[in-house]
Amino acid sequence: MTVRFGMEAGFRGEASVGEKSRNADLQAASSEDEAPESSVAVLVDAGAFRAALRVDLREARDHAFIQSYSFEGDRIGAALTDSLLASPARDRRLLIDSYTRINQADRWIHRPSTLFDAAYRRKLRRTRELVRRLGQGGCAVRFGCPVGFLGRTALRRDHKKLVLFDDRIAYIGGINFSAHNFAWHDLMVRIEDAEVARFLRRDFARSWEGRGQAAAGSFPHLDLDLYATSGPHSPEVFGRLRALIDSARSSIDVISPYLGPPFVGWLGGAARRGVRVRVVTPRVHNKRYIQRYLLSEAARYGFEAWMYPDRMIHMKCMLIDDEILVAGSCNYDLLSYHGYLAEVMGVFRAPAVVRQFRERALIPDLAKSERAESGPPGLARRTIDRAPVGLGILPARILRPRSAEPMARRFTTDGNSASEEKSAREGKSSSEEKSAREKRSNGG
Repeated sequence: MTVRFGMEAGFRGEASVGEKSRNADLQAASSEDEAPESSVAVLVDAGAFRAALRVDLREARDHAFIQSYSFEGDRIGAALTDSLLASPARDRRLLIDSYTRINQADRWIHRPSTLFDAAYRRKLRRTRELVRRLGQGGCAVRFGCPVGFLGRTALRRDHKKLVLFDDRIAYIGGINFSAHNFAWHDLMVRIEDAEVARFLRRDFARSWEGRGQAAAGSFPHLDLDLYATSGPHSPEVFGRLRALIDSARSSIDVISPYLGPPFVGWLGGAARRGVRVRVVTPRVHNKRYIQRYLLSEAARYGFEAWMYPDRMIHMKCMLIDDEILVAGSCNYDLLSYHGYLAEVMGVFRAPAVVRQFRERALIPDLAKSERAESGPPGLARRTIDRAPVGLGILPARILRPRSAEPMARRFTTDGNSASEEKSAREGKSSSEEKSAREKRSNGG
């Protein structure tokens, strides 16, 4: 199997992505004896993502599955609707978290300020119209994770952003389908690999049926591990991230807007043992109380906080020792850690993927940003800055999801999950034991 990365995978820039993708496909098809190619490309910001997505939607034939935390009735929602309806894929599906039914454009739908906002109400009607259009055009649409009566389950969200085509191509990352999300600084990773696509399709199928399940998969040919977090298994998954942080030798670089407990404490521990920790976070922030918390904790622990000036950052990436890239939808906060938010997270170790991230995101972002300089806050200031986040720690732990659904593991190369392999082994073992008992009873 050939593995291609970055520009070799045909994703150098927005203008040439379609042509390069088609050329790569022709080259891959030029020899029937050649093994299928795999590729990984880091796509920074919505322009690169949208260009690649258009090509893949046009070329999909069996299925096109899209999962988004939000989908809104603006130019981005309309463009996705048009592309899905035009796609020749036989099975087209759009899975939207029910967050879209209570919040759009970063505003709560039922707040008094929105009830008499005519433009906002038109946008909500447009969202419903797009959903109807998709259904009438043969694209199945579902809203996952209902918020429940009086918002009883409002905190239990499916926060994943997945795009899947033909058991061949998968995208993971942080970009949602709305105009304001497309304007943010964000990232998606495009993975062209049959094993990865099948693994994530199984996760999508579970989410589509409303039975989300934590899962883990290892793909050695890509130097990649994938984790789908959900419910009570989330701390176990994030325990692996903590192990990576604890084993860092020289540096940890983070780009994220929403860092919270316990991740900030883990980074602080690394900083105190001499690891250089840098966190790039937006100066223009949609949740200022989280920004104040992070800056206070950075001063307390002694790690570097860098303020990105241009616009809101929404990517969630961590680079450890310039060798291991962690990227996906995870917010690195209390809700993700305790399993309120179902997430997807990739751990990439291929040097070419790390290099793409450094060149396309980390280095340019640090060059634009300014370091936040401040001494350790006084007790009163730190208490005030920490209170909105800190007061949530105990309730988040007490009220966390406690489903008993087992974690699915896929550390094989034949397309079966580890749980499926275990069942097969147990079935074989049971049959062998039964046969041995029968032989003994017959004197054999």
